[in-house]
Formats: sequence, C-alpha cells, structure tokens
Amino acid sequence: MPTQRLGTGIELYYETHGQGEPIVLIPSTAYGANVWETHQVPALSKELQVITFDPRGCGRSSAPPGVYTMEQMACDVAALLDHLGVRSAHILGHSMGGRMGLALALAYPGRVRSLILAASGSGPAIRSGDECIPGLPFRLVDELVARGFEEFIRHEIVETTTFFTSDYLKNHGEEVRAFYHVAWKQHARWPAFLRLIMARHTWEGTHRLGDISMPTLIMIGDSDDTGSNHVSQCQALADRIPGAEKVVLKGQSHGFFWQAPDQTNALILDWVKRHRGEVDAAA
Repeated sequence: MPTQRLGTGIELYYETHGQGEPIVLIPSTAYGANVWETHQVPALSKELQVITFDPRGCGRSSAPPGVYTMEQMACDVAALLDHLGVRSAHILGHSMGGRMGLALALAYPGRVRSLILAASGSGPAIRSGDECIPGLPFRLVDELVARGFEEFIRHEIVETTTFFTSDYLKNHGEEVRAFYHVAWKQHARWPAFLRLIMARHTWEGTHRLGDISMPTLIMIGDSDDTGSNHVSQCQALADRIPGAEKVVLKGQSHGFFWQAPDQTNALILDWVKRHRGEVDAAA
C-alpha cells in the first residue's frame, strides 16, 4: 500500500479496502493502521470502503520534528481524503483518534458524514481531579520514566486492565500478547510518542461540543474507568453533543474493538447503514 506526501507536508502511509460508503478508522495514541487489520478491515470492507492510515509520527508515516497538534493531524486526514478523491466519509476515532475526529468535524464539518467516538474525550476540561489539568499528567510521566518506554507500552496492554478486562487477560493471554506485538510493530517511537502525548493532553475541544452538527455515536466499555476514566468522559460527550447516541459495551474496557470484535463491527455497520448521505445536513 502507498505512502503519499500530502499538502500538510507529511508522508502518510495509508490503505484502502473494499467499496461502498467510505469510513476512516483513526487509531488510539501512537498506534498504526495495522491494529485494524485482523478484525475490523476484513469484516467492514465487505460492505464499506475502509480507509486506515498511520498518523504522523507513527509506523510507516514520517515523524517530523517540532510540535504536533490535534488540528494539524485533523488536517492530515482532510488532506488524505483530498488525495483519495473522497468528499466526505464516516469518521471513527478510538481514544486519541476520537479527539482527531472531533477536531476534523469542527474544522471541516462537510467532510464528516457521521462521527463515531470510541472511548474518547474532548480535552482536560471534561475530566475530573488531577486529570483536568492541561499538560502531561504526573502519573503518566512518572511511570514512563520508571519503566522505560517500551516496557511502559507492553505493561499497559499485557498486564493491566486498561485495555482488556481481567477475565480476558486471564483466559486469552495469547491473543493479548499477539495484539501487543502487532501494536508495537507500527507504534510511534521516541520522541514522536512524546509529541503525540503532548498533542493529546494540550488539545481542548470541550467548549465547542455543542457545535458538532453531524450524527454522533459514542461507544464505551463499562469497565473503562481507570486512569483518565473514559466512562465519565464519554458520558460528558453524550450530554454535550446535540443528538448524540451512546452505546455501553458490557464487560469491556478500553480495547473493546479487539476483545469483542464481532459485537463492535456489527454496531459500526448498523450505524453507517442508518446514516448514509448525512453529510448534507452536517455541511
């Protein structure tokens, strides 16, 4: 699959699969397109045109020096759609990918047919306690320094309930370790990882959630309440985005796309079928 130099100056690796309504899958912080290739691309591309990419700083895309911003990465997505000749698409963003989706929807509403915000948030103001302070949380920096970069990533996926529930970790250890190896293969390296984390923790879109004009689905696992507490963040998104729908996935944590792929793929396909051609209302 190709790497394309976009108008934003980035060399972006992307893939397209299937035909039909276009949907862009934006991964979580520092992950590449390959996290979608085992479960989501094969299922969704049977009915949709699935567009995946390595965000700037990740995997096979370039990792330029300097500050990264959420607005900049949203422009990368818009530029990719321009390159592909896609006027508008459904946008699915997981975690930080949801923030990129929000930034895209706010800057270019006519490019977004519908929005799926999965285990995401809109910035520090929507959080509570220490997490509401802009900038890098002390807890994250302290653990990153203590463990080291690669071990920090491995530990979060394989040994904590951040991504997978305790029962799944216990009974599906091989699948969890396989996911880690896939994720790490195209994961952002240092210092691009730090630039991405800084972009995530400095972007603030909470005050503009009322401006989101396209159909929005919020997906959240009912156990995704460690660290940044995405359960409370997603409830705030549902409360503030006009007409937003929310689906709570029982017995799931942050990595529900990989722990429950059949369930989540069915939800995505149903949502897209319900919202074909919605872009005119959003533009």
